[in-house]
Amino acid sequence: MRQTVLCVVAESASLFELATPSAVWGQSRSAHSEDEIEFITCGIERSHFTIQGGLGLSGLALLSDHIDAADLVVIPTWPIGERSVDPALVEMLCHAHASGARLVGLCLGAFAVAATGLLDHRSATTHWHQRERFEALHPEVRFEPNTLYVDNGDVVTSAGSAAAIDCCLHLFRNDHGAEAAAEVARSMVTAPHRNGAQSQYASAPPIEKFDDALSHALCEAAENIGDLRGVADLVAIAGLSRRSLERQMRERMGVSPRDWIDEQRVIAACRLLETTQLSIDEIASRVGYGSTPTLRRAMQDKRGTTPTAYRRAFCEPVNR
Repeated sequence: MRQTVLCVVAESASLFELATPSAVWGQSRSAHSEDEIEFITCGIERSHFTIQGGLGLSGLALLSDHIDAADLVVIPTWPIGERSVDPALVEMLCHAHASGARLVGLCLGAFAVAATGLLDHRSATTHWHQRERFEALHPEVRFEPNTLYVDNGDVVTSAGSAAAIDCCLHLFRNDHGAEAAAEVARSMVTAPHRNGAQSQYASAPPIEKFDDALSHALCEAAENIGDLRGVADLVAIAGLSRRSLERQMRERMGVSPRDWIDEQRVIAACRLLETTQLSIDEIASRVGYGSTPTLRRAMQDKRGTTPTAYRRAFCEPVNR
């Protein structure tokens, strides 16, 4: 099998984002597969420019010169400011797709892939922090918040930069076999396989620490979340009316007081699961849930996993 993989470089890229597809498909890795892999790093309109950190890239191929031969087109990231995705890129991606190439949007590269319309009425993901922006720009796409990557066969998207490694290895495995993918993973010192359905385990944004009643109340409540019986206690701590608390939290944080409390309980539970050997029952009690089933339902709803599975994935090893 001969495979041509194009990696599209954007000026917003970081070296890490570019290194991931290069490490999996690049010339130094093709020796791990008996197949012939041609990996080409492309600029859209220019063969040299500066990426994040002031690093200069030169000698890039032009995407238009190689798009006809592409089997796989990978966009490691894309700037998601106010400007839209480059129409020239959209046209070339659609052309490549129509010719049989697969499109892969890693992390914010999902925005570029979604701009083609090829994800409409299909599932996709990107970094959890950009969910609202992605859904606003692409309401026809079914956003999957609790996945590492979504493989639709012809169009693939992944979550954050670390999940991009899992996504690339998944694609490499499908094309070149488990043994070749495992060898690449060993070279990269990473796990050879994490299922795409694994949760991103996204936490809530940190509490904004303003010098006002709400900020002080939220910080105090988060630190003592196990003692908080419900919204009424949060109202008392803030010294606000329930209506005022509801309005301020929705305006500032986009959540209701009840949802915020649930999220803080889950954050506290995750911390205990990661750093202690407490039983699930003990953790449920410490974070303010009345029972293990209640904690399990909350974890499933907010993290897409169970307490046991979360601990298995993230618990620090015990020194013996």
